[in-house]
Amino acid sequence: MASYESRKIGKLLAKHIDKDASILDVGCGYGDKLDELTSLGYRNCSGVEINPVLVEGARKRGFEVKTVEQFDMEQEREAYDVLVMSHIIEHFQYQDLIPFMESYLECLKPGGLLLIATPVMNPSFYDDFDHVKPYTHIGILSVFGGRATQVQYHSNTTLELVDIYYLRLAYQLKFYRSLEMHDWLYRIPRTLNRLSHLVYRLSFRMFGQPKAWIGLFRKTS
Repeated sequence: MASYESRKIGKLLAKHIDKDASILDVGCGYGDKLDELTSLGYRNCSGVEINPVLVEGARKRGFEVKTVEQFDMEQEREAYDVLVMSHIIEHFQYQDLIPFMESYLECLKPGGLLLIATPVMNPSFYDDFDHVKPYTHIGILSVFGGRATQVQYHSNTTLELVDIYYLRLAYQLKFYRSLEMHDWLYRIPRTLNRLSHLVYRLSFRMFGQPKAWIGLFRKTS
């Protein structure tokens, strides 16, 4: 069963592209996102991944995936209708993120779409050991928006925001010793967390703290 985030990604793409659109999943790992996109009916999906072990694993699952070296040698410019960068950009320092994004945006057709899914700063952000920095869509547009709002950094590739979703999670108590050590006091914060999660579900996921955003950008130049 697709995750809530995957359903949102599918819904966002369905509003703007058809099922035959060429989609490249950047940093595809074992191909989980490719699997989800395929299950949603997208027929022309491929991936690129830096880790050769993960590339081999994705290929064994039947996906068309290249290593970064293979991709750089073989890829034509402006070849794709859609680029997907799902939980990628938060692993980069900003000095490295700009050239990384630019190198892949060269492979996006004029008028093509870039989908970014990335977490916002929340109490769990640094639970992922290699998270470096959260980015907002406003920050992306300050460099790629073509408005020269960022003095030090500017890209010749211009993006415009087409659509955006915000994902939320239930408010949860953290950083209580009793939650980590499971002593007798842990029942109190655990019970409060369960009640918060119930409110979150009953509110159709509207009452909660920001978790991530999924943005769709169009390449305009």
